[in-house]
Amino acid sequence: MKLTINKLRKEAMTFCEHESNITHDDLIGVTDGKAVGTYIEHKFEEYLNNKYEITIGSSGKGIDLPDPHINTDIKVTSIKKPQSSSPFENIEQKIFGLGYNLLIFVYEKTDIHNDCYLNFEHCIFIESERSGDYNLTKILRKMIELGAKEEDIMEILKDNNLAADNPTLEILAKKIMKKPPKQGYLTISNAFQWRLRYINVINLEEDVEGIYKNGEYNEKELSEYRIPLFFTNQICEYLKKDLKINPDIIIEPKCEICNFLKSASRFFPNKKLYGIENDENKLTFKFDNIHKNNSFLIIGNLLPNTKLNNSNSKINLFNSDFKNKTKTESSKNNFNTPESILLKIIGEFKNTTSTIAFLCKTTTSRNIFLELIKNNIKYSFIKQINIDLTKIFKINVNTCLFILQFGGNPITNKICEVSDFSNPSEVLYELDFVSDEIYFNIKDIPPIDGKCEIEWRQGVKHDCASVMELTYKNNELMNKNNELIDIEHTFLYPLLKSSHLKKPIVNETLKYIIITQQKTKQDTSYIKNEAPKTWKYLNDNKKYFDKRKSAVFKNAPDFSIGIGDYSFKKYKVAISGFYKIPMFSLVYGKKTMMLDDTCYFLPFDDYDDAYITMLIFNSKLVKKFLENIAFLDSKRPFSKKVLKRIDIHKCLELLSLEDLKETEKELGLKDYITKEKFVVYKKAY
Repeated sequence: MKLTINKLRKEAMTFCEHESNITHDDLIGVTDGKAVGTYIEHKFEEYLNNKYEITIGSSGKGIDLPDPHINTDIKVTSIKKPQSSSPFENIEQKIFGLGYNLLIFVYEKTDIHNDCYLNFEHCIFIESERSGDYNLTKILRKMIELGAKEEDIMEILKDNNLAADNPTLEILAKKIMKKPPKQGYLTISNAFQWRLRYINVINLEEDVEGIYKNGEYNEKELSEYRIPLFFTNQICEYLKKDLKINPDIIIEPKCEICNFLKSASRFFPNKKLYGIENDENKLTFKFDNIHKNNSFLIIGNLLPNTKLNNSNSKINLFNSDFKNKTKTESSKNNFNTPESILLKIIGEFKNTTSTIAFLCKTTTSRNIFLELIKNNIKYSFIKQINIDLTKIFKINVNTCLFILQFGGNPITNKICEVSDFSNPSEVLYELDFVSDEIYFNIKDIPPIDGKCEIEWRQGVKHDCASVMELTYKNNELMNKNNELIDIEHTFLYPLLKSSHLKKPIVNETLKYIIITQQKTKQDTSYIKNEAPKTWKYLNDNKKYFDKRKSAVFKNAPDFSIGIGDYSFKKYKVAISGFYKIPMFSLVYGKKTMMLDDTCYFLPFDDYDDAYITMLIFNSKLVKKFLENIAFLDSKRPFSKKVLKRIDIHKCLELLSLEDLKETEKELGLKDYITKEKFVVYKKAY
């Protein structure tokens, strides 16, 4: 069979997946990167040679796959220092590419006890024309776009210390002008032998013609996470040695490469193993042939899967009698979630002797804990063990091993212990459940939980920042497309975003927003008469508005936004939903300050009311309360759901005037609050 470029790409990925899930005894204790690279390269060449008719180049001479229709060199590099060397031929390679394609394997080597694992983090194919120097090609392309001349190009080449005389550089400049290079994605240092660095292409997020890239893990594509065998081994070892489980049957739902089953077969030998494959449209499994008097271990990876998050998918893992009567935090609008899958598994196995152990987000773990309590599901053990995935995937996602057991003596308290996988026996904190709410360490929480007397609101929703959000630069308005804008000020309002809410009082900004409505669904055609330039600008950019997908804008007037009369209140006490440390800011200006929809706020007509509320919410009392109810691993730790639990009346029962004066001082504010103002405020709330 003849090897093609497309087959080479696919075979490289298949090779990476296979090699990531086996041990490599020949590499135990090997620290020489060149030796590891040679091992991988020869193994891949042997893999290809067993399936295709190919020519293999000799090591150190020429390229590895020299057939004219392949013309590809294999490069192997550690993720710790992703680079390799390449023969120097001529300076044009730095601009127009090396003259051959690159197939790059990026690995991380891990030795655990007597086993060696290679986790292939990236497998990248770069076409020859894309193998030039990233920075130099970027500069040259930009200069040509801006109308540079040959002498300008020559100066850039000289500045980059290309080893050539003036006549050679002049010829090269003419060639560049005639045929500009494609954007390169390597970093090529000047030497007698090129040093190729791969960090730019590893970090590349967008799809680029000529670059085939797999194995880049990011939060949007968690379905690409392939949990390596060494890590599933550690989990199974913990379940056996620490929890002392000894199941009859082991099941891995939603399995892809079955690493949990492979590890289970090692630590729980001679047990029945079931792997439930992941169908794109439906996940089904029948337990007709499995006796329920067996003990079970249901184990796997429930990090979000993009296929399961498709709203057209269906989930029917088991014929479960457990119905999800309440909606969890992350599944309000999507049945196809890790929570849904876990709840179905719980429904199937709650009346058996079983252990459920899944990798999932910490938010998923908490949601399941909450659902168990709300639905009065009895269990004998529950634990959340936090795991730092940056050590495996080099990404920052808050994940854990969620463990739940049935079949023993039921637990009567509503507590879930939280530990870290580095030391599972040490309890970091407890999750407590009281009155349908979860807390950290309930014993330490200030008694101010209730319902805020004022309704928390969210900032303006428009989903069209490139058109609606403007900035003053040199006394001229500019939008996010870097276009100068000439419109009336009639519908312009000062705008604050989350990043601006870092001080206790905020009354200045250089950002502005076009406010097209006073209330939701209001007809916007009146803008045409009151501000014709604004109307024209909006219509000229209508294509951006038409792309908006939120239900807020469906069947709504053109250029609609999410807004209410509360948005126009003169004073607001606002907080960013994103930041991990709460700062409540008093916001006001000559014209009403608007906030974007990443912010939450309380609206006020009176400055003193807003000021004192700001002090209350920045007090040690409230911040301590928020520490116990806000989960910092959430995308928005300080959501409306969290903030509305701060009961102002209960705060006033515990806070004195002196407490607020102390807060005022800590915030660096001048003395403003007085006994008289505080008394008036207390009477109102």
